[in-house]
Amino acid sequence: MSDDAKILVRFVNAEGEWSVEVEHGTDLLHASRLCGAPVQTLCNGIAACVQCKVKVLKNPENLSPPATLEIDKVGNIFHITGERLGCQAQVLGPVEIEPLPARLPRKRRPRFRPR
Repeated sequence: MSDDAKILVRFVNAEGEWSVEVEHGTDLLHASRLCGAPVQTLCNGIAACVQCKVKVLKNPENLSPPATLEIDKVGNIFHITGERLGCQAQVLGPVEIEPLPARLPRKRRPRFRPR
Protein backbone atom coordinates (compact mmCIF):
# COMPACT_ATOMS: atom_id res chain seq x y z
CA MET A 1 0.00 0.00 0.00
CA SER A 2 1.39 3.42 -0.89
CA ASP A 3 1.70 6.13 1.74
CA ASP A 4 -1.06 8.24 0.18
CA ALA A 5 -3.59 5.38 -0.19
CA LYS A 6 -6.86 5.99 1.63
CA ILE A 7 -8.75 3.35 3.64
CA LEU A 8 -12.54 3.04 3.63
CA VAL A 9 -14.28 3.26 7.00
CA ARG A 10 -18.02 2.64 6.99
CA PHE A 11 -20.33 3.47 9.92
CA VAL A 12 -23.76 1.81 9.99
CA ASN A 13 -26.65 1.92 12.47
CA ALA A 14 -30.45 2.23 12.47
CA GLU A 15 -30.16 5.98 11.79
CA GLY A 16 -28.21 5.57 8.55
CA GLU A 17 -24.87 4.95 6.90
CA TRP A 18 -21.76 7.11 6.71
CA SER A 19 -18.55 6.44 4.80
CA VAL A 20 -15.19 8.14 4.73
CA GLU A 21 -11.75 7.40 3.35
CA VAL A 22 -8.96 8.06 5.84
CA GLU A 23 -5.21 7.70 6.12
CA HIS A 24 -3.61 4.68 7.77
CA GLY A 25 -3.50 5.20 11.56
CA THR A 26 -6.51 7.55 11.81
CA ASP A 27 -8.60 6.82 14.90
CA LEU A 28 -12.28 5.94 14.53
CA LEU A 29 -13.43 9.01 16.47
CA HIS A 30 -11.67 11.30 14.00
CA ALA A 31 -13.04 9.29 11.07
CA SER A 32 -16.58 9.63 12.46
CA ARG A 33 -16.18 13.40 12.74
CA LEU A 34 -15.05 13.62 9.13
CA CYS A 35 -18.21 11.94 7.83
CA GLY A 36 -20.72 13.04 10.49
CA ALA A 37 -21.31 9.58 12.00
CA PRO A 38 -22.84 9.75 15.51
CA VAL A 39 -19.90 8.67 17.68
CA GLN A 40 -20.14 10.56 20.95
CA THR A 41 -17.44 11.95 23.24
CA LEU A 42 -17.27 14.10 26.35
CA CYS A 43 -13.47 14.11 26.71
CA ASN A 44 -12.52 14.94 23.10
CA GLY A 45 -10.73 11.67 22.55
CA ILE A 46 -8.46 11.15 25.56
CA ALA A 47 -10.19 7.93 26.72
CA ALA A 48 -11.51 9.51 29.91
CA CYS A 49 -15.27 9.35 29.32
CA VAL A 50 -15.70 6.02 27.46
CA GLN A 51 -18.59 7.54 25.47
CA CYS A 52 -17.04 6.77 22.07
CA LYS A 53 -17.69 3.03 22.21
CA VAL A 54 -18.31 1.45 18.83
CA LYS A 55 -18.97 -2.11 17.74
CA VAL A 56 -16.79 -3.58 15.00
CA LEU A 57 -19.07 -5.31 12.48
CA LYS A 58 -16.51 -6.33 9.84
CA ASN A 59 -12.74 -6.76 9.74
CA PRO A 60 -11.74 -6.27 13.39
CA GLU A 61 -8.22 -7.34 12.40
CA ASN A 62 -7.99 -4.08 10.42
CA LEU A 63 -7.86 -2.03 13.64
CA SER A 64 -4.88 -1.55 15.91
CA PRO A 65 -4.78 -3.94 18.88
CA PRO A 66 -6.22 -2.48 22.09
CA ALA A 67 -3.56 -0.67 24.11
CA THR A 68 -3.27 -0.79 27.88
CA LEU A 69 -5.30 2.42 28.33
CA GLU A 70 -8.24 1.02 26.36
CA ILE A 71 -8.13 -2.32 28.18
CA ASP A 72 -8.06 -0.47 31.52
CA LYS A 73 -11.19 1.49 30.54
CA VAL A 74 -13.37 -1.21 28.94
CA GLY A 75 -11.77 -4.45 30.05
CA ASN A 76 -10.62 -7.35 27.95
CA ILE A 77 -14.03 -8.38 26.64
CA PHE A 78 -13.64 -6.76 23.21
CA HIS A 79 -12.94 -10.26 21.82
CA ILE A 80 -16.48 -11.26 22.85
CA THR A 81 -18.46 -8.04 22.35
CA GLY A 82 -16.55 -6.52 19.45
CA GLU A 83 -16.69 -3.15 21.24
CA ARG A 84 -13.78 -0.73 21.05
CA LEU A 85 -13.15 2.88 22.01
CA GLY A 86 -13.33 5.03 18.90
CA CYS A 87 -10.68 7.39 20.22
CA GLN A 88 -8.17 4.56 20.68
CA ALA A 89 -8.80 2.19 17.76
CA GLN A 90 -6.68 3.14 14.75
CA VAL A 91 -7.59 2.17 11.20
CA LEU A 92 -5.17 -0.19 9.47
CA GLY A 93 -7.50 -1.42 6.72
CA PRO A 94 -11.16 -1.28 5.60
CA VAL A 95 -13.65 -1.69 8.47
CA GLU A 96 -17.38 -1.49 9.14
CA ILE A 97 -18.40 0.04 12.45
CA GLU A 98 -21.65 0.49 14.40
CA PRO A 99 -21.75 3.66 16.51
CA LEU A 100 -23.23 2.78 19.90
CA PRO A 101 -25.54 5.09 21.87
CA ALA A 102 -23.82 7.15 24.53
CA ARG A 103 -24.28 5.83 28.04
CA LEU A 104 -24.26 8.61 30.56
CA PRO A 105 -23.17 7.76 34.08
CA ARG A 106 -25.94 7.05 36.55
CA LYS A 107 -26.53 9.56 39.26
CA ARG A 108 -25.65 8.20 42.65
CA ARG A 109 -28.25 8.29 45.35
CA PRO A 110 -27.05 9.48 48.70
CA ARG A 111 -26.48 6.66 51.15
CA PHE A 112 -27.82 8.59 54.10
CA ARG A 113 -30.63 11.07 54.09
CA PRO A 114 -30.12 14.21 56.11
CA ARG A 115 -32.72 14.66 58.82
